[in-house]
Amino acid sequence: MNQFVHILEALAVGDAMGMPTEFMTQKDIDRIYPTIDTLLDPKLSYTHFDLPFASVTDDTEQNLYLIQAYLRNGCITVENSAQALSRWVVECDAVAKKYIGPSSLKALNAIRDGVSPFDAGRGGTTCGGIMRTPALVLCAGAQDEAHLLHCIRMGCIPTHHTSQAIESAAAYGFALRAAIDGAAPAEILDAARSGAKKGLDSMVYVAAAPSCICRLDHLLQVLPPEAPDQQLRELLYNVYGTGLESLDIFTAVMAIFLRKKQDVFSAICLAASLGGDTDTIAALVGALCAAYAKGHNIPNEILSQVKTANHLQLEPMAQKIQTVFWNP
Repeated sequence: MNQFVHILEALAVGDAMGMPTEFMTQKDIDRIYPTIDTLLDPKLSYTHFDLPFASVTDDTEQNLYLIQAYLRNGCITVENSAQALSRWVVECDAVAKKYIGPSSLKALNAIRDGVSPFDAGRGGTTCGGIMRTPALVLCAGAQDEAHLLHCIRMGCIPTHHTSQAIESAAAYGFALRAAIDGAAPAEILDAARSGAKKGLDSMVYVAAAPSCICRLDHLLQVLPPEAPDQQLRELLYNVYGTGLESLDIFTAVMAIFLRKKQDVFSAICLAASLGGDTDTIAALVGALCAAYAKGHNIPNEILSQVKTANHLQLEPMAQKIQTVFWNP
């Protein structure tokens, strides 16, 4: 089976499994959802109590809308990225469903009102850019790193045109591409470091802000590899952060990937238990682990429920990605 199917499936399942716990505290997750090893009932969610069981959110929807746009146009540009995201907001009723992020909402409203998509995202430091990076990596194809970085920038700029967002998105994007190419975990980490540097170097203005790579490296230094998952979970939530900022998301995703590697489903479950922006973390770590594993171990029943609940047709999309962008 096309490996891109597995990446998209793991992305969607991670999103759906993290949806009910999004923006909950770790303490409340432990009380309300003490064991996370399957899809959760969103009726107990603080934020998404009105969404149907097994629903995906903006993490999956934005990636799919962007992929569809890039397949139609045959390329990734700021303009077709902005158009696809603007269409997504309306067609998926993202504002009413309460899952559009603050930076994306502000920027897309500005674009609607006539602001250039190159300027609308100048204040966006949150995770909308890194969140949609899987689409950008898959549709960048097998070309060189310069092209990959260009594509990542074109997808981020409309809503997240800041050094913090571009650094994190490029770091994750280069890691995902390395995993697709068959790299080992240490090489994937090196690719993330390279992507972060290239992302920052591509910016005219670099904000005085923490480095996502330095934050990850610090975590890896203080947490022994043999430490239990609970220790990682507590450190991420209490010290490094699992909120909306792009560097929070990157650190959590990479830390869980380096621990779980090819155990895709365990990585998703751990991410969903963190607290904070759990659906984004679970979606991105699911995609990264699936790329590394060249498959996934998600239970068939869970995968089927997510696909059915959201009317997902991922196999034809993955085949088109392969044909258009990887084997032109």
